[in-house]
Amino acid sequence: MDVGGDNHLPSASEALPPACANCGAPLTGRFCSACGQQADHAAHSVGHFLWEAIEALTHADSRFWITTRALVRKPGFLTREFFAGRRARYVQPLRLYLILSVVFFVLSGLLSLGSMPPVHVQVDKPEKVDCANLKSDLQWGGKLLLPRLKAACMNMVADNGHNFSETMVHNIGRAMFVFLPLMAALMKLLYWRPPRYYLEHLVLLIHNHACVFAVLTVFMLATHWMRASGWITPLVLALMVYLLRYLYRSMKVMYAQSGWLTLLKFSVLVVAYLTCATFMLLATAFVSAATL
Repeated sequence: MDVGGDNHLPSASEALPPACANCGAPLTGRFCSACGQQADHAAHSVGHFLWEAIEALTHADSRFWITTRALVRKPGFLTREFFAGRRARYVQPLRLYLILSVVFFVLSGLLSLGSMPPVHVQVDKPEKVDCANLKSDLQWGGKLLLPRLKAACMNMVADNGHNFSETMVHNIGRAMFVFLPLMAALMKLLYWRPPRYYLEHLVLLIHNHACVFAVLTVFMLATHWMRASGWITPLVLALMVYLLRYLYRSMKVMYAQSGWLTLLKFSVLVVAYLTCATFMLLATAFVSAATL
């Protein structure tokens, strides 16, 4: 029998680890392994609350900038990292695409509004457009859509097309969620040997379009600040060379095929992309006008 008096059986609170306040799972570290909530859930001062907010924003920003830098500098790298299982250090592809696309469209709208010069001259309104006498040459559904098109025509004449432009921008973002999967299906046909998963092509396209939005955002800011200089034409040429080389290199790195074979598939993809994008823009404009 132990007579030391120092040893004692642990109480229930000492034997069991603390439980997560959110899901009740046992805590073994700073964060809950089941739901991810931080273990420290007691009430704090305002200073502690602000410090946690700054820490969260700093960590999120660091991961975002690491991802964006790798995205712009290393074509195809993030896609290979994603399928290699190294994902925690980077922003997920779809979230990255949404962030960069939203920043691009919002900033383009703000810059276009801020760069509109004041109008001091009398401009005649387009009263000569006779929306009531519009005719449609469509063989299927032309009569059903004609009333909508007449109403859209009158709305565009009334506000000089501002509502149509906003609707067009919103619908382009939605159309991309149909356009990208279709292009991924085309890439699956181009890369049928050796067989690859459809998701590989889709993630590569998502990363490539996220990079395009990031580069176009920087280009848009640069041209906005340098409107009176002669650097716009060289910047446009540099942008085109960079994007073409980037997209080619992304396919080369991702699929690891020969340069000539990659160039051939890249050329086919560019022609198909431009053709499908033209039809997508026309369809989006038609739908945008018909839904005004």
